[in-house]
Order: sequence, then structure tokens, then C-alpha cells
Amino acid sequence: MRAIAVPDIGGTPGPADVPVPSPGPEEILVSVTAASLNPIDLDIAAGGLPLPTTRPLVLGVDGAGRVVEVGAAVRGFAPGDLVHGQFLDAPLGRGTFAEYTVLAQSPSHGALLRTPDALSADVAAALPTAGMTALGVVEALDEALDLGTGRSILIVGATGGVGVLAVQLAAARGAEVIATARSDADAWIRGLGASQTIDHGSDDVAELVRKSHPDGVDALLDLTRDQPRFTTHSALVRDGGSAISITFTAAPELLASERIAVTNFMMQDKPGLLTRITDEAVSGRITVPIQRTIAFDEIPEALARNAVGGARGKTVVRI
Repeated sequence: MRAIAVPDIGGTPGPADVPVPSPGPEEILVSVTAASLNPIDLDIAAGGLPLPTTRPLVLGVDGAGRVVEVGAAVRGFAPGDLVHGQFLDAPLGRGTFAEYTVLAQSPSHGALLRTPDALSADVAAALPTAGMTALGVVEALDEALDLGTGRSILIVGATGGVGVLAVQLAAARGAEVIATARSDADAWIRGLGASQTIDHGSDDVAELVRKSHPDGVDALLDLTRDQPRFTTHSALVRDGGSAISITFTAAPELLASERIAVTNFMMQDKPGLLTRITDEAVSGRITVPIQRTIAFDEIPEALARNAVGGARGKTVVRI
């Protein structure tokens, strides 16, 4: 079958011809209909996750498809079921950038769910990792700060897959959302719920936030991998507020701060998060912005482009 893989850790993603996998007793075989790109794809290729891997290492963690075969001990799924989720299961390397993939019915590090009829394959494939992350961080901030009317949140990296969903989820709770976005994305991000946008490419984010919010913001959600900027932006959070990084850019001295709560976010209860974010999408309370739909052979080029940064919304692959 066709797949996009690296021959070994640190390799360059490219086309591969690999056998169709067979499910074990507690595993399911899925014919992949659609997949989506995430920064974690290249992290896996580079060996950034401390988990065992297969060779070649087939990439892709998000996907949607149809169950083809189930192992003898599987009880939660049956052939013919439409499923979607984060196919993050040890050993890594049996990813969704392939015509077929196999995973445990309860993935060791991911989540899998039957796909509601109202959800298209493209949206189902685009939703899991970005959606679970966005919902997880917004729920965490909501629990800590009651992220509703009168609260303000600065979202840095708001145009990416996580950011476009976090903007909507925070705004839906009544929070004032200040989002960093290039000027040509201003109307788009405002349409998703942002009250203010700042062009992080040409503007001084910290200076403009201080002008519009001289007493500081209640929360910072930083979705970038820029540690110095996270440190700078965390200073904009007023005493008693919260700052969260999803890329582990919060330095130890910030994590020890007593002035504000600083967190390097890690998802908990992925099955629950996937269920809740899927409900949000099905109900229409959020929109999953798919900015680009690509063919299977375009995956390596798209991964390389995303590595440079500046992605907007989600990129979906039709398998």
C-alpha cells in the first residue's frame, strides 16, 4: 500500500510501499479516508517522542476512515464503522498517511471515536489533535479564571490549527480575545470571535497589548515555539492570571512564579476531550477551518512548508 514514511529517525518524509498491516487481538484495521497535518508529525519523524517506533516509520496521527477488520478481543468497534481520532498508538510508525492503518481500540497515547453522520470525513480528520488541544487549554483556563465576560486572553499564534479553534472556544465563553495574526488574516480571525488582532510580523505585540490593556490581560495562550517571546508575553499577564504554553516553552523560572500561574500544557483524558470537541463541531458551535485540501503525493511538500511556520487553519489530505 502507499504510505508517507521516514526510513529511520531523522529521515526525510517520502513515499513508501509497505504491506497492509494486520490487526492484533485488541486492534482494528482502518481504511483511511482522510488525514490532517500537525506539527507533531515532524516531531515523531525526528524522534521527539520517547516511544518505541517501527521501521519504516509511517507518519500521520490524525485521521478518519472506515473499520475494515477487528481483532478477536475488540468489543467497541465493528467492520463498517466510521471512525476518527488521534491515531497515536505505541509503537509509533503506523500512521494515517497511508491507505490503511492499524491501532488499538483504546490507543495508548491517542483517542478514537465513532464518527457522527453529521461530520464529514475532512472535518473529522482535521479535528482531533488541534481540537482536543484547544479545548483542553481553554477548559483549563476557564477552570482557573472563570474565562467569561470581563476576562481577557492573548492568543499568540492564533491562525494555526489550534489557534483558530481556541479563539472560537474562548470567545464563546464571553472572553475578550486578543489574537496575533498577519494583517491579511485580520477579518478572518475577527470573524471567528477575536476582539482585537495584532500583526506579530510588523507590530510590537507587547507594546500594543500594554496600550490597549494597561492593567494587563487575564490569560496568555502561546501556541508558538519561541521561548524568549513567551517570557516577554507572560509579563503582560496581570497578577493572579495564567500563562500556558502548548510547546513547552515556559522556562523553569517562570514555572516557579508566584505572581501568575504558568503551565506547560499536556492533554489529559483524550477520549473525553475528543468526545466533547466532536460534539462542539457537530452542534455547529465551532467551525473547523480547513484552509487547504491536498492529494496524497503532496504530503512531503506540505510537511516541509509547515515546518517553516505560518500555517493557517488545517491542511487535510484525501487518501
